[in-house]
Formats: sequence, C-alpha cells, structure tokens
Amino acid sequence: MTFDSREISKLGTSIFEEADQFAQLHLVPNAPQWGRGLFDRRALFGPAGAVGLLSLQVPLDLGGFGLSFGDKVKVLQKLAQIDFSAAMALVNSHNVAVQLVKASPNELSPLYSNDLMRGNFVACTALTEPGAGSDLGQIQTTAIQNGDGWLLNGSKTWIINAAHADGVVVYAQTQVGSGVKGIAAFFIRADSLGFERVAVATSSALSSMGIGGFRLTNVYCDSSHLLYEPGKAIVDIMGAINRARTYVAAMCCAMVSQALTDVSVYGHKRTAFGQSLDQYQGWRWQVAQAATALQAGELLVREACDLIDNSGEVQVAAAQAKLYATSMAQTQLGTLLHAMGAEGFLDRYAFLRHLTAAHAASLADGSTAMLLERVANDFRFKPGAI
Repeated sequence: MTFDSREISKLGTSIFEEADQFAQLHLVPNAPQWGRGLFDRRALFGPAGAVGLLSLQVPLDLGGFGLSFGDKVKVLQKLAQIDFSAAMALVNSHNVAVQLVKASPNELSPLYSNDLMRGNFVACTALTEPGAGSDLGQIQTTAIQNGDGWLLNGSKTWIINAAHADGVVVYAQTQVGSGVKGIAAFFIRADSLGFERVAVATSSALSSMGIGGFRLTNVYCDSSHLLYEPGKAIVDIMGAINRARTYVAAMCCAMVSQALTDVSVYGHKRTAFGQSLDQYQGWRWQVAQAATALQAGELLVREACDLIDNSGEVQVAAAQAKLYATSMAQTQLGTLLHAMGAEGFLDRYAFLRHLTAAHAASLADGSTAMLLERVANDFRFKPGAI
C-alpha cells in the first residue's frame, strides 16, 4: 500500500522507516523458516520492541509514539507485506500494552507496560472458546468472586500468541445467564497456578502467530487485576473488534501490494517466446485486475481508519473493509501466484504463507457470514438504500 509521506506525522514517518528496516533485517530472513514451523519468539518480539514497534499507540509521556490508529495501520502494513502472521503476533501484544495503560494506569501498567513495549513480556487477548466464537454472549469461562479476588474457570482456544504469551487478558462471565452484560476482563499471568496451555494444531505457515489455547482451573486473579468491570468489558470488546477488522483488512491489502510488486518485477525480466511476460496482454490484464481490486480495498480501509481516528461509527465500515479485503486477497494472491508460475513457490517469495494467512484472516475477528449479516442489517428497513 503506497502513502504520501506528507500524510504521516513526523513521528509516524520515523517509525514507518523503522518498520521498513525491521522487516528487511528480521522478517525477510526469518519468515521462510517460521513458515515451516520453526518459530523463535526471541527473534521477533525483542528486536521489534527495540525499535518501538510494540509501543505505537502508547502515549508519548509513557515512552510510546502516541500514533493515531491510521498511522499504526500503515506501520503494520509494512510488516504484513513480508509476514502477516508475525505482524499479527506483534500487534496483539502491543494492544494489551495500550489496554493496560488506558484501563489500569496505576495498578497494572507500572508492572507490565515497559516489558511489553520492550518485547520482554508477551501478551494476548482471550475471547474465543471451544463453544463460543462470534457470539460473545455464549462465553462459558466463569469468574466467581473469592475474597479480595476472583477464581477463573474455563477454556479458551484459537488465541493468537497463546503458545508464547506471558500474560493474558481473559474475558469471563461473572453472572451466568446475563449474556454480554456479565462479561468482565481480567489480566492474569501464564505462570499462575491452575493455568495450562492447550496446543492447537494449525498450518506451520501460521506458526509465528502462536495460535493455541488455555485451560483455567481455579486460577486466582487479584481484584487489582480486574481490567474491565461487567458492563464495561463489552464496550471495550466491540471497539477492539472493529479496530482489529480494520487492520486485518489493511494487512490483507499489504499482502496483495507486495505480491503485485514481486509479479511486476518478475514479469519484466522473465522472457517467453522472445519477449518478456509483461508484453503479453493476457498477463498484463491479470495484473491490472489485481491492482484495481487492491485500490478498492485500500479505499475501504482508509474510510474505516478515518472513522476510528475521528470517533465515528465504524461498525459497518470495518465490516465492509474486512469482507472485501480478505476475499480480494484470497482471489488475487492466487491469481498473482499463477502469474509468477513455479517461481512463486520459492521461499524468497511470500505467496504460500500469505495465501494461508488470507484464509485465516477471513475467520479472525468475525467470520465472513457474520460480517455479511452485519452489513445486511444496516440496509434493512431502509428503502432505496441498495
């Protein structure tokens, strides 16, 4: 995705350049082996923290960059161009640092934020359960008050960073039968008594995401580690989900952008029957269609980012951006891979990793079917809207 540097704040330009260098120094050489399941978190989180990629939206006075959401998205795109999975791992840990700063500035932030920003401490957010995905009212993990704290019991699955997280934001039901109103958010350490990791077998192409789960058996959480009270947690969840849908869409656009670059370079130098591939009309048209589809995705992402940064109503815009961008990436990455021929299967290109990531992206933060229903509901009872 291409942006005029004048659109980015001075700080944003600086961290964008750092992201570019980080991607070339750490993602380009490591992503191929990570894509074969050989992920080492030390090669990702520490180096990322050292250049500020884990403190993008942390306020300036607390050691972060204080970026807008839109500028954060532009940084994530530079990372996702090389490895979507690594970018997802980083942003999920980053988001917890921002949560602690905003929701618990006096209790949790002083304990964990610095290590989160440095990459010494990795975190994740645990919403999904074996029997509860998009329907948050079905969350079965419980939190029962016990003295000055809470006892947490239940299971979480399909959680990004679960395999290597040191801390977890757990969403749990405090009042069985109350639906989303009873959900609260707790911050717990992975070394807590009763905390057990549960492996989730996924494609090795997603290994840097660290997808996995947890089993919680009477895990004690002190009242000081209650991040969002019942009633407030659902507001936080919905805001976070809309933001996630938007940056997932942006990162899908970034994968297609990188594929277009790779294909264009290859098509110019590879010859067949006496002329370069880009001299053949049929080949050029495939690339042109992908470029046009990418531009449409970029515009949807830009609209959602602007709404978020200006506190607008973003539910529909975020849903539309993710719906379109994930579908577009699935289609165009496959088309562009064929434009590369067998060359596209080589490790130095990201086609195979990114095709897997594009399909995973369509399931993250709301399935395609659920998002379609969300958009459809926006047009219901609005004559002439379609």
